[in-house]
Amino acid sequence: MSDINGDLFKEQEQQEAETNFRLNITWADFPALLVFCALFVTVFLQFFTRYVLNDSLAWTEEVARYLLILLAFVGAIKCQLVDSHIRLEFIDKLAGRGLTKLKLVALLLSSGFFGFAIYSLNELMTKTSYQKMVSLPLPKYYFYGLILAALGVLLAVHLYQIYLLLRRTR
Repeated sequence: MSDINGDLFKEQEQQEAETNFRLNITWADFPALLVFCALFVTVFLQFFTRYVLNDSLAWTEEVARYLLILLAFVGAIKCQLVDSHIRLEFIDKLAGRGLTKLKLVALLLSSGFFGFAIYSLNELMTKTSYQKMVSLPLPKYYFYGLILAALGVLLAVHLYQIYLLLRRTR
């Protein structure tokens, strides 16, 4: 009995290895990869200067925090494009024929939230445009502008998916 299960697991692992070997990198991956590489270099620099040189650079912690926040928003774009956000799949199965309407409601609510986030971030940018980062002599609105751009792209992706969903249901 265990030999049969072992053979099934080996066969399944081999099939997964064959199908997962290809790298499916598209244009939508490059912003996230760029931010991730910048985050990696910043954290490595922080680690190296703190633990090897015993004299850490003050700006690396702040920049790493900002890059991690930016990575979350840029990564959300890719997740939305390939529809790989975390969700309760059993609700998709329970919805049955109403799944399209459920997805439409979810996209509309998400779009409303991202629209509100864009408005709020724009207000924050105008009110804090004179403030600089704590450890770097750069204005914070550069960082806020990058997040605003990511939110704008995310909202555009949502609106495009709503358009496709409505067109498909006709």
